[in-house]
Amino acid sequence: MRIRNIKNLARGLIIIAGGIVVTTAGLACLSFSFAEPLTRLSYDLPFLWRATLDTHEVALVYLDDEAAKQLHQPLDDVWNRALHTRLLDRLTQDKARLVFYDIVFDLPAPDPASDIAFAESLQRHGKAILGASFDTAQSMGTVKKQRVSPPIKLLRKAAAGWGLLDFQPVDPDYGVRQLFSGTGTFPGATWKAAEVLGAKVTREERDPTARRWVNYYGPRNTFSSVNFAQALDPEGVPPEYFKDKIVLVGGRSAVGYLATRRDDFATPYSRSNRQFSPGLEVHATILLNLLRGEWLNRMPAKWEIALVVLMALLGAGLCALRPGLAAIAAIGVSLAITCFAWWFVWNERVWFNWLIPAAIQMPLGLVWSVGSQYLLESRRRKELRRAFGFYLSPQMADKIANSDFDLRPGGKLVEATVIFTDLDNFTTLSENLDPAEVSEILTAYFEQTTRCVLENKGTIIKYIGDAVFAAWGAPVDEPAHAIRAVEAACDLRCLTELEVRGKKLRTRIGIHSGKVLAGNLGSSFRFDYTMIGDAVNFASRLESINKYLSTQILISDAVRAQLGDKFITRRLGEFRVTGKTRSVVIHELICRCDAATGEQNWIELFETGLRAFGSAEFREARDSMNRTRQMRGGSDGPAEFYLKKIAALEANGHSEHWTGIVELTEK
Repeated sequence: MRIRNIKNLARGLIIIAGGIVVTTAGLACLSFSFAEPLTRLSYDLPFLWRATLDTHEVALVYLDDEAAKQLHQPLDDVWNRALHTRLLDRLTQDKARLVFYDIVFDLPAPDPASDIAFAESLQRHGKAILGASFDTAQSMGTVKKQRVSPPIKLLRKAAAGWGLLDFQPVDPDYGVRQLFSGTGTFPGATWKAAEVLGAKVTREERDPTARRWVNYYGPRNTFSSVNFAQALDPEGVPPEYFKDKIVLVGGRSAVGYLATRRDDFATPYSRSNRQFSPGLEVHATILLNLLRGEWLNRMPAKWEIALVVLMALLGAGLCALRPGLAAIAAIGVSLAITCFAWWFVWNERVWFNWLIPAAIQMPLGLVWSVGSQYLLESRRRKELRRAFGFYLSPQMADKIANSDFDLRPGGKLVEATVIFTDLDNFTTLSENLDPAEVSEILTAYFEQTTRCVLENKGTIIKYIGDAVFAAWGAPVDEPAHAIRAVEAACDLRCLTELEVRGKKLRTRIGIHSGKVLAGNLGSSFRFDYTMIGDAVNFASRLESINKYLSTQILISDAVRAQLGDKFITRRLGEFRVTGKTRSVVIHELICRCDAATGEQNWIELFETGLRAFGSAEFREARDSMNRTRQMRGGSDGPAEFYLKKIAALEANGHSEHWTGIVELTEK
């Protein structure tokens, strides 16, 4: 429980830290100018996927290069004012609803009569709006003076009104995104036009500080348009083309006539088609916004902050998910925010900086989630590597560190092969040894034993006195666990003969395969990887039975069944050991098949005697066992064991229900 609580605490702290980081990033993007491009992009993108809207109330008349050629007017100077009189009379005759001039008539015409004629035409129409330029003079980077250049007095008095033609502010990308209603002193020309047309918004007192955003109806050339020459030609446009229309007149590429200053501006659509729109189209858009009440409002700052905080919580919450699910969740939330933002613009005419949560906070939350989980996983792997470094080879420890092993207390049932080793007679011998000498002997023994186990991809479970408890099949899965264990046993037999005070110490080994409960069976305070179960107990018993049979390596029938023909073994008979109700078949591991041969004859002779023993044919069994001893140089532990057993049975008699099972009553 302690380990789990520590992990939960660490995960909680990571989530809290992630929330702080993601919140800070979102609020910084809302507050500081470095994120202004993101803000402009949040405004622009919803337009790109919206259908072009209807603008039938508006018609544009351009003073463009083609018209200049047809009417023999200069490309870079003032046009004959008589042409404006002719156009305005045509628009009056066609009953145009309003005429808006994106042209500054701030200087008298060379011919005063043309100004008078134009003024009379303005009066006849009754709803013509003139424009004024608005310049800001600067000195040493400090604003000193704002200068307004209005139309000449004669035309001002004749027009229905006049206003400023500038756009404020113009963004660094030369985009117009906000409606300019004018300064505290002078109204904007579009505002004045909307006022003349009775727009609802103009019935209230004009607030120059009010922030309204342009709701663009479509890309460049969304409005129907003709050039100046076409508008003057009776055959240039269809009949009643200008009837009830709001007509805006201006240059296609300049304010103040042609080519005198830049009058092309970026719109949201410029991001996709790379085309800027003439200022006249922008004026038309703003005027139509004011008339229809269709401008955009920005979400109040407190709600944007609340959204940023909410998205920060969601972004930090990704730490609770696996990386794959976290990525899906992050993408899903970002798409949901995007759809919500676009729907809000299209239907509620409200926009907000939605790219902060969608493109900054959620990806940052995902990166934080993946990064923190990577760090936690690295820490978990390091803990696993450290925990299993005492049990496994470095390669195997790395392998399990890369797995999903759970360090929490508990275990799972697995199929494994277990080995127990012990030094024959070491306990008795060590009574006469100095503790330092005992330590030196055990260290040398464990060094050899551990190397054999680890080189054969086994796991050292415990050192118990002078015994070693090792296993294959857990914690790392090993399909050939029995073969690996027997390979290690063969190596141990060759390497672990120690000589102490002139006496050789042999390693006794017991091997058994079966189901075991394997895992951290310690506590939350101390990691202890071990195995428990009947298979473990029986492997330990096999190691002890070596003492009775004077053998070195005993394996169970379960192990023998998995070896095939890769090793030479002999069947030692059927035994019933203390604590078991059923008898078990035990085998002795002789050697690998690639070792020196010559064992087969005496093994067959021994097994003949074993069969005779099982059939209570003791004379034949005795004969076979004696011959086995002779073939093995006068000594064979299992043969001598059975000779003693036969002698005891003949002396004491045996049951009529003889089964050939040997009872072992001692551990």
